Amino acid sequence: MKTSFKCLLAICLFLPAMAGASQPSSTLFNLLERNGVLKVELELSLSTLEENTKNENYYPATFRFTDNTGAAQEWDTRVRARGRYRRRVCDFPPLKIDFGKDDLQKKGLMPFDDLKLVTHCMDGDDGDDAALREYLGYVLYQKLTGYSLRAQLVEVAYKDTDGRRKITQYGILLEDVDELAARFDSEECEECYGLPLAQFDADNLRLNALFQYMIGNTDWSLAMNRNLKILKPKNGGPYWIAPYDFDFSGLVNAPYAVPNPDLKQQYIGQRIYMGAEQANSELESAAAYFQSKKQEILDAVEQFSLLRRRSRKEVLQYLNGFFDELDTGLVLNRDGLSGKPKSSGK
Repeated sequence: MKTSFKCLLAICLFLPAMAGASQPSSTLFNLLERNGVLKVELELSLSTLEENTKNENYYPATFRFTDNTGAAQEWDTRVRARGRYRRRVCDFPPLKIDFGKDDLQKKGLMPFDDLKLVTHCMDGDDGDDAALREYLGYVLYQKLTGYSLRAQLVEVAYKDTDGRRKITQYGILLEDVDELAARFDSEECEECYGLPLAQFDADNLRLNALFQYMIGNTDWSLAMNRNLKILKPKNGGPYWIAPYDFDFSGLVNAPYAVPNPDLKQQYIGQRIYMGAEQANSELESAAAYFQSKKQEILDAVEQFSLLRRRSRKEVLQYLNGFFDELDTGLVLNRDGLSGKPKSSGK
């Protein structure tokens, strides 16, 4: 595959810029973050949560964990169900946890108080498998760029205040978007719909689109600001994006996921390229960057021993299909929507 060295260099310069990003002095997420799994306990009324998954009301909860200094932490928080689709179909909805800015200030922490908890959705091993696969999505994106939401894998013990149940399953804590913005001296643009592509960093857009294609995810939209955060540097630079929610991807292959009818997707995992039209040289440069990261990406999957061997094998096979496609040349149709039909989510 021919490569435009100039474009590839631009991508490589943009991606590792995290090293020079502005780092908050001390945040709650910094206390939570570590290699491996963090064990936490969330005490709340499970019946109240389950009876109120369709509203936006917060309910009291206590959040406990041991921070990365070895100190026991206990926080009075509020939680609510979140997610447009998962709260309707999941046995256990994803959550938003509000820690309260006053409590953070008292402990000398920056005021980033809202964390998303991606939960197991389904009880048992299948729920854990989907959560672990989705966590891999965040890990793989971080292999490609530092401009990404930090994700912490957690093992959550849900303790029922009514005393009847205790559930322990894997989940994913995502950092507050305001903290992500602060790390890169940017601001979130919450009402940015239909912005001209010329206002975005082109390399960042290409990387996101090809990543979404790699994992077989069509559940995102730049125009509709769907399942991605749009951020604007305070210095007036171009907008950039950070994706999230990968459960409808072929990488995760969640049992509840459904194909995207707007794109005529026939099955979950059918790769459909949703990036903007571009010159072949630009797409080839992005593809070359992914190829340079191939072994690192595959090693991350192979070494993720928490995921069952069978699942790791499925994920590796699926990702290798993407890299095989790059080796033979990525083909797009005229409107830039469809990848090669040989790509499969199975």
